[in-house]
Amino acid sequence: MLLLGNFQHTLDDKNRIRLPAKYREELGNEYILFPGTKGCISLYPVSAEEKFINAVNEMGEFSADNAETLRRLTERAATVEADSQGRFMIPTDLLHLAKIDKDVRIVGIIDRVEIWSEERYLERRQKMDDSSDAFDELYMQVHNALHKQ
Repeated sequence: MLLLGNFQHTLDDKNRIRLPAKYREELGNEYILFPGTKGCISLYPVSAEEKFINAVNEMGEFSADNAETLRRLTERAATVEADSQGRFMIPTDLLHLAKIDKDVRIVGIIDRVEIWSEERYLERRQKMDDSSDAFDELYMQVHNALHKQ
C-alpha cells in the first residue's frame, strides 16, 4: 500500500467526507479514526486493527501510564463505514479536536491517511523548509531507515 498526495475537500452538512477514489481502492470502505499528531485525524483501514492490538500487547496495558495513553487515544476513536457513494461521517469529538469546521485537506501517508483542517494544514506548510538542503536531509533519514531493515 502506498498512499501519496493531498486533496482538498469540504465536509457536507452531515459532517461527511469522501476519500479520493485511489485511496478507497487501497483502503476499502471501513476505517478506524484516531486523534492524530499535530491536530489532525489519522485514518487507517479497519484491516489494521490487528496492528493496534499487537501494539497494545507490546505496550503492556496494565502500566498506569500505558493505560492512560490507550484511554486518551481510544476514547475519541471510532470505526466508520463508507456508504455506497464513498462518504463517511467524522464524529463530532474528532472534528472538534482537529478544529475542522468545513474545509479539510486529505493527505496520504504511505499506509494511512491524515485529515486536517485546511487552516491547520496551511499553517503547518508555511512553517516548512522547502529548500533543497531540507529535502536532502529528509531523504537521508529515509535512506538510513531503509538500510536498517
